[in-house]
Amino acid sequence: MCFNKGLGEILGVPMPMTDKVLAWAQDCIGLKILENGKMCGPDVVKTRAPQATGISTLADFMTAARIEASGSVPKPLAVESPNFKVVFLRHGESVWNVANIFTGWADVDLSPAGEAEAVEAGKCLKEKGFKFDVVFTSLLRRSIKTAWTALMHSDNYSMPII
Repeated sequence: MCFNKGLGEILGVPMPMTDKVLAWAQDCIGLKILENGKMCGPDVVKTRAPQATGISTLADFMTAARIEASGSVPKPLAVESPNFKVVFLRHGESVWNVANIFTGWADVDLSPAGEAEAVEAGKCLKEKGFKFDVVFTSLLRRSIKTAWTALMHSDNYSMPII
């Protein structure tokens, strides 16, 4: 969630519900991550938010992620553009979720139910008419498979997956 909020902040995307959840979570765990809606609290370095490593601009993010802006990644849109949307899709259920084991960064696969969730997510995206310019995913197989499956079932084939 901290990574998503951090990337949203870099892109200039308001995330009021994420702000509420992070405010609640930081109170529960006794950390100061979010300050005035920004990922700039003293404990942000304990997260995976881009700001934890000093990344605060899209150019910095692309450099750190080794993404070349050679035309494969669309130019950033102005926030006031009525067509600018960021869609967050959580990975489907993993095999460890089924066993009630905390997954964290362990690279475990999707369960059959998780694969079905990704298919349903793709169908929902298609039904709502979503088309994507770029897709970001973590390096974990459950996230990659969820993204691929959802994109395939939403007829989204021609965008970079980073």
